[in-house]
This record gives sequence, structure tokens and C-alpha cells, in this order.
Amino acid sequence: MPLVFKSPTGSGKTFMVCNFINELNNLPNWDIDKAFIWITFSDDIAMQSKEKFKLYFENTLKNILLTVSDINRSKLLKNDILFLNWQKIVSKASGNRVLRRPEDELLQKESGYYFEDFIDNTHKSNREIILIVDEVHKNRGTKLAQEIIDYINPKVILEISATPENEPTISQVKHNQAGFVEVDREEVVKEGLIKEKIIVQSNEDLQKHKGKDLDIVLLELGFNKRLELKKQFESLGKKVNPLLLIQLPNDDNDLIELGQPKKEEIVLKYLTGKKINPYNIASWFDNKKENLDDITDNESEVEFMIFKQAAGTGWDCPRAHVLVMFREIKKSNFYIQTVGRILRMAEPDKKEDYNNQHELRTGFLYTNYQRNEVAIPDQSNANKPKVFVSYLKEDLIDKIKDFKLESAFISRVDYGDLASSYKFQMSFIDSMNKYFNLTEKEIFGKELNKLKEKGIEVKPLITNKIIVDAEFEDFDQLFLDIHDKGTDLDFEVSHNDIEKTFNYFCYQLLKEQTDDDAKISNVSRSWAPFKSALRIWLKTAFGDNYQYYYKVFVFDILKGALSKFRPAITKALKDYKPIIKEILKDRQKKIEEKESLFFTFKDYYSYSDEYIEIEQKKCLYEKCFIRNELGKNNEENFIKYIDKKDSIEWWFKNGDYGKDYYALKYFNVNNQTECLFYPDWILKLKSGKIGILDTKSGWTINTEGRANALALKLKELGNNYFGGIVRFANGIYEYCNSIKFDDNSEKNNRWLQIEDLLK
Repeated sequence: MPLVFKSPTGSGKTFMVCNFINELNNLPNWDIDKAFIWITFSDDIAMQSKEKFKLYFENTLKNILLTVSDINRSKLLKNDILFLNWQKIVSKASGNRVLRRPEDELLQKESGYYFEDFIDNTHKSNREIILIVDEVHKNRGTKLAQEIIDYINPKVILEISATPENEPTISQVKHNQAGFVEVDREEVVKEGLIKEKIIVQSNEDLQKHKGKDLDIVLLELGFNKRLELKKQFESLGKKVNPLLLIQLPNDDNDLIELGQPKKEEIVLKYLTGKKINPYNIASWFDNKKENLDDITDNESEVEFMIFKQAAGTGWDCPRAHVLVMFREIKKSNFYIQTVGRILRMAEPDKKEDYNNQHELRTGFLYTNYQRNEVAIPDQSNANKPKVFVSYLKEDLIDKIKDFKLESAFISRVDYGDLASSYKFQMSFIDSMNKYFNLTEKEIFGKELNKLKEKGIEVKPLITNKIIVDAEFEDFDQLFLDIHDKGTDLDFEVSHNDIEKTFNYFCYQLLKEQTDDDAKISNVSRSWAPFKSALRIWLKTAFGDNYQYYYKVFVFDILKGALSKFRPAITKALKDYKPIIKEILKDRQKKIEEKESLFFTFKDYYSYSDEYIEIEQKKCLYEKCFIRNELGKNNEENFIKYIDKKDSIEWWFKNGDYGKDYYALKYFNVNNQTECLFYPDWILKLKSGKIGILDTKSGWTINTEGRANALALKLKELGNNYFGGIVRFANGIYEYCNSIKFDDNSEKNNRWLQIEDLLK
């Protein structure tokens, strides 16, 4: 049965749940044989929860507190609490195999216990499990997560969150089908646990620093506010040293690529200029942690903490009072949870002392995020972890040990960049001049009339809209309120910011190209030569004053779809694309004369949770996985078909990228480039013949040139090979292996029964 505990951020959810569990030990009329599993979303948070439990009940602790290392004790005993990081059990990757039981018996331990054993032994002892899921909105979003919950089979699930996604209905609670407890935010404020509100910089704040670099302005505002708060604490006789948090962009390293100093360097230079003792500055990064030992103590001498995301969630430091938050370089993800770090009150047990202290009951946020950039960050993982493994069937290992096919590859001649800085520069300048109808005489004469006629503003004024005068009372509604409260201030951008923005746009303009004939895939390698070519053209068109032509360019690009430079740049990139192709073609030819690649079957293949397992009989591997997406039914049905064919000895489902799978080269008729093609199936008949097949259905029957390449490859391989493009039509499977495959009209191709091949 699910129980949902909804309580505001900063309200002490962990303490309340710990106290609830502790009280269960003392109920004389409810002495159930039970144990607890407390799941969090990181190792650090799991250990924090465990240590808090120990701290709260140091002298009265009746529960044994366990961690991952205790799984070898075989099972949970009565009232035990296992604190566990969710990620340790939702993966079957090799790195986590210490917890999860591999399905291959040969890989299982001779001694010791897996997580599954631990759960099984607990249930065999007739002991119920109560599952506690902290921050449930982060932890239950995958199929694997639900599979683990089903395996644990808890008697009760206690879900903890400030913003639960699924709240029980009144009817469910009324009929004891679920439980729901909510703590009102007003009560938490009244008890002195959290601040009344969080406010952002005011219009007046920014006007005082007009014309200065915005990075420095934000640091100055945060620095001065911390000093003000410190004086207020001292006036009350409080030994509370307020902490200023400074969150750097998570993609701060990209500033190096943009030719700019990292925000960390800017911050440290600023604090050094203020004569701050280095021991009073803490750093919390993945690879560097400094001066953090007593940072959570109210009297700690540490005054500033610089970090990225490490302190975003679950970290408690009640004296943290001010937050300077720099926007992301690329995605502009606003990490709302970080704002929660300045929400707590430093002395909740002395709440009456702060009744008339407005600012000491307020959190202060200084940020250069714009209103439309405030969004929940994308937490998806582009690089999915490998959670499934499939091994070669033992009885087939010897039969394929000599199997190999020459596999195509596109060698690393194409780095996705501009290939030649000099050739690009010449092409770019020529293209831009033609677009704006400029002649050499007009360029060197600094004639701007034609640029004006094209809509270029030559006397621009650039401002930045920043949120000001906003007050947020309910932190857990911040995501919604920040779009409605406060106003936007037009703050004139400094020369320093203009230059940084120019560099950023050089990067972004390349990145935003969507047409294939204008797209540059490796922006990191390309933006510098692009910037150089752009600067040369702007200099000849607008004169030597780079601050001036930077401003002209940035002002125009900020117009978005109304920009005049944007289409000109896209046209220049398109004009250069044929030149790139010729450069790469020459490189490719030279390299392929020296290298070759052969495909052989690996001992095993790994798959992410984007794949699902399909029942099979004749797959070369013990398990067959296909991608769980549109089109999977076509592949699944073909597996059922070839599994029933007596003539087939084994078959293999090929992957769709990488050197671990079989590929052949083809000329893509749509984008006019050489690409790699990974046929879906490799199979072997008992007669010894090898088949290479690619199943298509619906619109995918248009192969863009793949069918022709496969037919030519089969002809090259000789009589012992067969295959082609396969479709399901007229109630049967048909194939076509024509070297003149018609991608535009399916009916123009000669389709034959595949039964004739599989004899």
C-alpha cells in the first residue's frame, strides 16, 4: 500500500520520517516483524540520511543501520534499516554486479550474497519489508525501478517528496487503499525552520552598477549583502557567519573553448581583490573539495562556497543565506533545487529572536538568468548505461571462430570541422560580400549604405532583460511563480559582456544550423576559425573598432528570426560545403589505401534499457535484444519467421552503429554523401551459405541507396552469399537484390519469395 508524505523543502522531512520509524519501535500493540529499506538517489544522500538517523537518536537508537557493504550478512533482521543508493540496484552493468545477481550462472559468486539473495532470505524469514523512497519524484520514473520494487515486494511503500507526482485520491485514503500526510508550508515558516521568502536583485540594485560587467555586478551584490547580514546577526549578539554560495555554470569548461576565462577564475580573482583569506573560501567540485570540514557550523569561518551542481540537492547548511547563480553557457538550465540551499533558517530553535528581523528571514538570489530561461533542467542521460548482456551460445562458438567479413568504415578524415581555415576564410568573405552586394571599393571605403539597405542597424543599443523586484514565498512553487512575479529590467550590456556574447554567438551560430548543407557537426573545432573569418569581414566592412562592429553584429543576431546576418552566414556555410567535401574526399582516398577493417562476432554484446529482450531459438547469442521503438514489431515478426526455418543454423541481429557491428559503405542519394549501412541480419544456412538481409516496412522501404550498395556487396562476395532488402507483402516475406533498386517506387522492383533462398 502506498503512503505519500508531502512536506515542503527545508521542513525536515528526513527528521520527521526518522522519528516516525523510531516511534514504531515503541508501540506495544504493534510489534510486527518488519525491516526497512531506505532508498535515495545518490551514495552521498544515502549516507547523509543514515548519519542523520544516528545523530537524531544517538542514545536511544533501536534500529541497526546498514549500508551496501552489509548485504553479505544474508538478510535483514527485525527493525534493520538498509540505506541504499537507487542507482546501485536498477542496473545490471558489470560495475554494479556486486549487488545484482547476473542471470548467467557461470558468473555468479561461489560465496556471498547478491541483492536478490538478500531480499529472498528476508522474505523466507517471514519478515515484512517497508520501503521508503526519498525524493520519490526523482526515483520511480523507469521500468527498471518498478521491477526492483516488485522484487522487493514491500508491505508498505512510504513515498517522500515536496512535490509528489502522484497524490492519492480522497477515495483511496477513505477506503484505506493509500495514505496521505501533508505538512503546510505556513506551519514550517511559523516554526522557524525555513525563511519566509526568497527575493532576487532589485531594479535599484542594478541601477547602482550600470555600465559595469554583469558578472562583477552579481558578485558585488552578493558580497555586500553577506556583509550586511553578518552585521545584523552581530547586532543581535548571534554567532552566525552567513555563507554566500556561488554556483558556476555546469558547462563552465566551454568558456575555454570560447576564448573566455572560466567563471571560477573570475570569482577567485574578485575575492582575491577583496583580500579574502583563501581558507575562508570553500570549493566543492567532483575533482576538488577544499575547506568543507566544518562549513555547516554556524560559526564556521568559511564565508564563500564555490560549486557547480554538487550542493544542488540534499545538502544542508542552514547558515547559507545568499546565492549568486550564473547562467549556463549553452542550455541555460535553471537549477531550482539549488535555490533551496538558502531556504533554511540558521537557528530554528531560537525563532523568537528573529521576529522583527525581516532580512534575516529572507533568502537573497542574484542571477543573470532571464525569465524565459527558468525551466526544470533536463535530467535525461544521453549515454544510456548498459544494463543487459548477451553471450555467445557455447555450442556455436567453434562454428563461428573463423567467421569474418570485410567491414566498411569511414575513417577519421572528417572531424566535423571546417577542414581548412584558410580555404574557409576565402570562401566566407567572398560569400558575405556577394550576399550584401559589396565591392572591394565599397569595403575599403567603409561605405555602409548597402548594409543599411539590407536592414543592418549601425548605431545599436544593447540591453539585457533581468528579473528584478521578485519575491517568492513558496519555494516549491518557484518554478511557476518565477514566470509571473517581479518585472524585467533593461540593463545596458557592458563592452566586456558584448565581447563575451560575440564569442558565444560565433559558437552558437554554427551549432544552430539545421540544413545538412550548412551544418557543422564539430562546433568546438570550428568556432575559432569561423570567428576569425567573421572578424576579418566585419573589420573590412565596419572599420578597425572591434567594440563597434561586435556591437553591430550582436545587436543584429539578438533579433532572432529577423536577423540579417543569420541568413547570410547560413548561405556562406552552404557555399563552402562543396569545398569541404572535396578536401575530405582527397583525405579519405589516401587513408583507405593503407587501412582495412574486418567484422567478427564478439564474445558478448551489451545493451541499454532502451532495448527489450525477444524470445528466440536460433540466435547466435543466448539472448536477443532489439530497440524498443517504432518498427520493433517488424523485427520481432521476422525473428519468429526465421526461428521456424529448419534450413537456418543460426542468425545474428546486427547493431546500427560502431565498429563492433558489420557495416558497408553506400552513397546516400538524399544528402549526396558517403555513409555507413548496417544490415539488420546475418544468418547461416546448414548448407554453409551466408545471408545478409535488411528488413524494411512502410516508408523505410526507401533505402536512400542502401539497397543498391547491399546488392553490389553480395555480388562482390560471390556465390556463397545471398540476401537483399526484405519486406512482408501478400502474406509472405519477399526480397529484392537488384543493383538497380528503385527507392521511389516499390512496385518497380522485382520481389521474389524468400522461401526460395532459405532452402
